[in-house]
Amino acid sequence: MAGERTGPSTPTIVLIAVLATPVVLILIFWLIGSGGGDTAAAKAELPNLVGKGLEWAKDKADASGFDDVETHDALGRDRRWSDDKDWVVCFQTPGAGSQDPEKPVELGAVQIDEKCPSSDQALYKKATTEMPDLKNRTAYMASEILGDNASVRFIDREDGDEVDGNLGDYRVCSQEPKAGETFDGVPVSMLVVEYEERC
Repeated sequence: MAGERTGPSTPTIVLIAVLATPVVLILIFWLIGSGGGDTAAAKAELPNLVGKGLEWAKDKADASGFDDVETHDALGRDRRWSDDKDWVVCFQTPGAGSQDPEKPVELGAVQIDEKCPSSDQALYKKATTEMPDLKNRTAYMASEILGDNASVRFIDREDGDEVDGNLGDYRVCSQEPKAGETFDGVPVSMLVVEYEERC
């Protein structure tokens, strides 16, 4: 018949809603808590690798759950090598401790018979409007800092010839413009010596 009610009454609906609310809230809090647990489980303990042989350090990182390990020449010489056993770790990023194993581990290394520099020479900020201090940086790193589109000449202090290959084998002794002066794309000239020589 028209006008006949076929569903639950209004008081019944209200009662169901009141009783269901705590259940819904408990379910929501449980899901939030579960998500936090997953985040904690995603961490792994990265050991301190500084001072270790490079091959041992890479194996240790991998065994600890960090399978993306990248390496570079901490002297900024851009050298390539075939045997990690000949190198020792000077710097690691991120540091030892609880870390996300999905993120890469970056190891800066030098040859075993070399001293670690006081700071990782392969790290740098790109020059923009002010000329950075490039003295004692390798010619390779100087070119990286100034950028691919910079007009740069490296002049061998010994014979006056221009150096254009193996830039990692040379260090900068002087520069024009000088550190702190305007750069902003102006041509740059640097006197360089072989890496083992002093300026």
